Amino acid sequence: MRFGRAFFAPIVLIACLLGGPLVAQGLAGGAEPSVPGCHPGPHVVCLGRTDGGHSVHVVVGQTVTVGLAGSGLRWSDLRQVGPHLLRQHGETAERGGTLTASYVAKAAGRTELRASGAPNCAPGEACPQFILLWQVRVVIAARK
Repeated sequence: MRFGRAFFAPIVLIACLLGGPLVAQGLAGGAEPSVPGCHPGPHVVCLGRTDGGHSVHVVVGQTVTVGLAGSGLRWSDLRQVGPHLLRQHGETAERGGTLTASYVAKAAGRTELRASGAPNCAPGEACPQFILLWQVRVVIAARK
């Protein structure tokens, strides 16, 4: 029995719809491009697309910088959900298809950072209909 593209297209679509939350956590794996302007070190944590679905541990006073690269997706709505233990430093920016924001940990506890990604399609072309949720739990410890 031979199957053509018409048979597999619905299967791929269903896999994308059902796998959306899973894909958001690792989005096809691979190397994460560096977060523009972020240099990880003892006082700075850089979070990118592949960090979605994970937890990060920081201490009060540490900086958390988020950079979500486009790669076929349009990222938006980066926000803190839960207790506001992070203070945003500057404005959320979008340059060259990358959404970036920087936060400083102000108090101990747990909070989350979330953003959504949608396909970036040209007008008039077929475009998949899905939204990916990027989420990272931030666990903040008091200074030692």
